[in-house]
Amino acid sequence: MAKILPVISAPADPTWLMARIGALLLPYYEKDVPQSFREIEAEDWAASLADAPQWAATAAMRWWKSADNPKRGKRPLEGDIQARIRHEMQAVRATHIALKSPEPVPRPEQPPRERVSAEKMAEIIESKGMTRERLAGMPLDAMPGCDFDVSAKARAEAAE
Repeated sequence: MAKILPVISAPADPTWLMARIGALLLPYYEKDVPQSFREIEAEDWAASLADAPQWAATAAMRWWKSADNPKRGKRPLEGDIQARIRHEMQAVRATHIALKSPEPVPRPEQPPRERVSAEKMAEIIESKGMTRERLAGMPLDAMPGCDFDVSAKARAEAAE
């Protein structure tokens, strides 16, 4: 992993970055803005995103225009894309921190999940007013008190 980090963290080529920024902003350009102002704006964008790897910049800019972004109809500012690049880079930063740490990074201990007993299930079903007829057509994961992870694991094991 230590060998991969410099590669995936390397800044994008400035020429490529300028073109990518231009492509992002193209739908938002106004007709009466002088070309020299657009060039200055592109230079400001390039300076603010200079440290971004190509893959992270691409992902951030595609996300901006995607259906996943509720602000996609608005013109982005440099900070909008910088924030999304930071989001895209979270795993890289975490890996970098973990590799620099003198001690292994402890993983948070997950509390054991309690399985629902048949008696507890019957109690839940009764309290919700559910009947056998109503439950008959429901997927297992949708039943009250059912632990999805346990159900998915049981189905996966049964399929093997």
